Amino acid sequence: MLAELYVTSLCSIPHPQPLSREARGASSKTALLRGFVIVNKSEPYMTAFDTMRASRPRPGPMRQAGLSLVELMIGLTIGLLLTVGLVTMIAGTSRTFQIQDDFSRMQENGSLALNYVGDDIRMAGFYGLATTTDNIDATGLPALATDCGSAANPPAANWAYATDRPLTGADLTVANVNAAFPCINASNFQAGQVLVVRRASGFALPDPNTDGNLTDAVTGQPNYNKTIYIQSEPARGLLFQGENFATLRADSRTAQMGIVATVDAPIFEYYMRVYYIRPCSRPSAGTTCSAAADDNRPIPTLARQELGFTALGANTMVETPLVEGVERIAFLYGIDADPAVGPAGRFGDGVPERYIRNPTAADWANVVAVRVVLIMRSPNPTAGYDDAGKTYDMGDGTTFTCTDFAAPACSYKRKVFTQTFLMRNISLRRGT
Repeated sequence: MLAELYVTSLCSIPHPQPLSREARGASSKTALLRGFVIVNKSEPYMTAFDTMRASRPRPGPMRQAGLSLVELMIGLTIGLLLTVGLVTMIAGTSRTFQIQDDFSRMQENGSLALNYVGDDIRMAGFYGLATTTDNIDATGLPALATDCGSAANPPAANWAYATDRPLTGADLTVANVNAAFPCINASNFQAGQVLVVRRASGFALPDPNTDGNLTDAVTGQPNYNKTIYIQSEPARGLLFQGENFATLRADSRTAQMGIVATVDAPIFEYYMRVYYIRPCSRPSAGTTCSAAADDNRPIPTLARQELGFTALGANTMVETPLVEGVERIAFLYGIDADPAVGPAGRFGDGVPERYIRNPTAADWANVVAVRVVLIMRSPNPTAGYDDAGKTYDMGDGTTFTCTDFAAPACSYKRKVFTQTFLMRNISLRRGT
């Protein structure tokens, strides 16, 4: 039969009592409607909240979360491929940068080496106002502690002051270089050519008080007392040590200008330089090259001997390294032998007709230009590069290959530089 139903407000429902096992198992017709609970009076009642809990579906079995082993392996493989690609790209970029940097350094060093040698060649035979190289007085100069002269390379005495030979050269080996040029240590010499240049600086000493007396100009220079200077007028010149200038001037041996007033002729510092290739840049110990130099990888270097001082202040020849990476150097001398009587009534016209590697004794007086050929080597070897298939022409028919040196010589990149320099002072004296 129908059960009697009562509608009771939620707010008037007493606190629910626990249901019996039978009541929980029975079918309760309970619903929540607009804040009221419909209760079957014939059965124990439940609140709307109990009904909601009872009708809420129970959660099913837990589903698997995260990645499977196959998915993980695929992800790792993709990441590995991307990493390998990135590393390869970085390595390629780094290698390209190193190659470009090596070529840039070769270019810079080659240009610098040509500048060093070229500046001296252009100025060879410049002795201030002198129009000749034959009448320069060098008497009274101090002997050098170590000079470059010998019987094979005359004059044996006061070789550095031989201004009548503004430019000369030689082709030497390690075995005979020290006998010909005692100033060069055989361990610091790579077989090849040597270039000798004598000249004055291009800048005259300034007169501090413009009184025509250059004594204060000389004494105002650093190390003036041991420095060698040259002073000249058109017909003659004088080589002297700075500390002796005042005495020489008092004895009227210095060169002067002016007819009315006595004015000292310009004074220039005197240079004497010998260029050659040294087998290393930085010796491992002392001043002698060895296989341990340059961190066990010797770098061929353009070097020169020039006038300097010992630790005790004595005049001597001093070795100075200039440019790294100069592996080979060749000097071809331009000979001016035509016409027999030039425009100035002298032999030749100041223009070279031919270039030779080894001039004769008679040819040296007619040298008016020098062609310089350099082979520059990269600072570092390049992995995987082989230079063995290339032959480099030194300009005179002689050739060079990397196999002339021990490994890893063929792993270096190389570039040839060449430039011809006119001996301006010598050439113009012959052609005008």
